[in-house]
Amino acid sequence: MKLNADIIYRELTRHYNADISGPRNESLTISRPEFYMESEFVFQSGHLYLATVEHLPQRPRIQEDCVLVCIGENFTLNHYRDNLCLITIKSRSDFFKVYQLLQSIYDKYDSWENTLLNDLISSPDAEKLLSDSSEIFGRPLYLLDKSFKVVTSTAAFQESAWASTGTGTLNAESLSKFLSASDLRTNEKSALKVNIYGNRSLCVNLFSKYDQYIGCLVVAYENDDFSDGDSALAEFLAKCLQTAMERNPSVLYDPDSSIRKAMQNLVEEQPLSYSQRLLINSSNRMTVYRCVYLRFNRMNNQLPLSYICDILEDTFADSPAFIHDNAVLAFINTGRLCSAAQDQPSEYLPVLNEKLRHLAEQMGMYAGISNEFSDIFSIRVYYLQARSASENGTLLAPQGTLFYFESYALTEMVINSLGGLPPEAYYPAGFASLLEHDKDGGISYLQTLTAFLEENMSYTATAKRLYIHRSTLIDRISRIERELGIDLRDSDRRLQLEILLKAMSIEELMRSN
Repeated sequence: MKLNADIIYRELTRHYNADISGPRNESLTISRPEFYMESEFVFQSGHLYLATVEHLPQRPRIQEDCVLVCIGENFTLNHYRDNLCLITIKSRSDFFKVYQLLQSIYDKYDSWENTLLNDLISSPDAEKLLSDSSEIFGRPLYLLDKSFKVVTSTAAFQESAWASTGTGTLNAESLSKFLSASDLRTNEKSALKVNIYGNRSLCVNLFSKYDQYIGCLVVAYENDDFSDGDSALAEFLAKCLQTAMERNPSVLYDPDSSIRKAMQNLVEEQPLSYSQRLLINSSNRMTVYRCVYLRFNRMNNQLPLSYICDILEDTFADSPAFIHDNAVLAFINTGRLCSAAQDQPSEYLPVLNEKLRHLAEQMGMYAGISNEFSDIFSIRVYYLQARSASENGTLLAPQGTLFYFESYALTEMVINSLGGLPPEAYYPAGFASLLEHDKDGGISYLQTLTAFLEENMSYTATAKRLYIHRSTLIDRISRIERELGIDLRDSDRRLQLEILLKAMSIEELMRSN
């Protein structure tokens, strides 16, 4: 296992009085030690050299990211300090004992690495990985899931800032401080140093193979100072934990604390648990979704809804799906579709349509699709949009499969504006006589009025649309206004007529289907 200068220095100072100076890299890039040979004038990148000060050349060639452990001091070391990471053992020390100590340091971390790899091969278990790492860090280790519940820890006592409640969730005070200290940076890939009421902790976020936040590894320092070098070691352990979770997802899976369950509670207007609210707060407005409401178009379909939920989640990455009111609700992560469309958001709809239509037709279903949204707390509004789109779509276009709310928003508004009453209840005075005239006469006043309103009361555009002379149209509109007893320039009365005519059009379309 490769190390870095901070780890090597920390281990050396347990046995020798040493100093560290010069540029150094926090990544694990430094190989096992080697003797510096006097005939060599190049210090190579990624190498760890051991030498006594008397045998060092004054002006060697030094590549980036190399480390020199030097026994003894003199003025020639100034050049080295400026160009490499220099660890100086001040007192006279046995050269070969220092070399053996350096080798034993590498042996220690090689043994740890091999142990973790064997753990991953035998049985990916987070508790075992943490247990086998406790000696390396010498501090309590905690594994949190994405709802900030403590999954497992190596702590002997629960008296720290990371103490959990009976359900495993961090105590509210500590969690609130943690979220504030880490600034909710659940997208951060590097180790974070946080301070919770004077208790220092090193935190490394964990991510799924889809790059979604799934939890956090915590190294608790309590009142001690942070140890140089531990950030890289914690990041290495975090990668092992991520591998374990890929091979065994149940390591961090808690159905009650998943984003799916939180979404379901919001749709069903059920209260959120404290951990669910924190989970949504940590990821809210970071993803754009569309709600899809799927129902069977045949009553005798035997496919289980749970199976369809699984198919949807396999088809659309990071898109939770669940059963609700004898239908399937899916919240499609449009960002994943944008990636499939070469990161052009406007291009993702064809991808969504193709995949969703294929799935719906194959399963014998139809789908209502909401507008885009990113505020998860408003999720019920978009569920109602998707359900409304499916209901209106199947009534007005029964041969269709996909129904977008954008196409049926006006229909929904008009239907809701009637308040459950039939359109006849809203007829203004004289409207019924217009309908009677249209039954017997060769001229349709209703058609004329509809066209005139749709053309924004433009006599020229309406006359052209109806293929009549402008003066003829003026006479007809005057007759309609007299019959209704209204002035069409009155915006309120005009809006009432437009809603009424749209409602009648919808009713007629529903009867014809």
